[in-house]
Amino acid sequence: MESQTQPNHQRTIVITGANKGIGFAIIEKLLASANSYNIILTARDPHRGEAAVKKLSATQTQSASTLTYHRLDVNDDKSIQEFIDWLNKDGLKIDVLVNNAGIMHAKASLEQRKQTIQTNYLSLVHLTERLIPLLTDDGKVINISSILGSFAMISPSLKMELEKPNLTEEDLQRLVDNIEKYHQDFTGAFDSSYCASKALLNAWTQWVLPKKLKETQQCYCLAPGWCATDLGGHSAPLTAHDGADTPVYLIELPFKKHADLNAKFIEKRQVIPF
Repeated sequence: MESQTQPNHQRTIVITGANKGIGFAIIEKLLASANSYNIILTARDPHRGEAAVKKLSATQTQSASTLTYHRLDVNDDKSIQEFIDWLNKDGLKIDVLVNNAGIMHAKASLEQRKQTIQTNYLSLVHLTERLIPLLTDDGKVINISSILGSFAMISPSLKMELEKPNLTEEDLQRLVDNIEKYHQDFTGAFDSSYCASKALLNAWTQWVLPKKLKETQQCYCLAPGWCATDLGGHSAPLTAHDGADTPVYLIELPFKKHADLNAKFIEKRQVIPF
């Protein structure tokens, strides 16, 4: 099943952080699909990434799709450039970019809060902007967010800022630069930096990303639900396969503009309020 070539009929799907959890489950579902895809599983650890490809290949021997691993650390610009060079070398374009890589710390320290904002928002934005030139004319960007990033879950002061219409990239960067002050009035049970990182991602997907894409391209952010993964904890009520349902649904929608879904927040295949 491993391949670096792309038959003309295959759509190329790139999934970040996919050696486990929801990313892994997305690939399982795609491999089981009757559709033929060129799937690129990315992860920062080569041993884990290659092991994931081996495991998936062993259980999906009849798949119509091809599956390849390539190292990609979303926090490392050199790694991003090496990934881009590899795609260019093989003449690959991306039909769907699934931004799945993310982190969450329990009782996060200041340094961990900064790391969360960096990985879940800033690095995701940077990676997406680097890959947009490789996106096909009818390509999709799917950002895995969280219900914890809904504006109802964040601090009131950050909520007030993010609900302002027509937010710009500069507005969001200003919020990132001052993010610590928005933790102060957050009293939720969850790590405030994780909620903030996903809320920033939601706002970026709603207001900024569509302006960076062609009119024929589209983007979504979605809440997969509370799933039993390393990130979500293994007492969660949903499985990783449950969490993979909406991403796969969006991937397999016809490659045409869906105005009712574009730049929206989606859960259980339905649009929900930001």
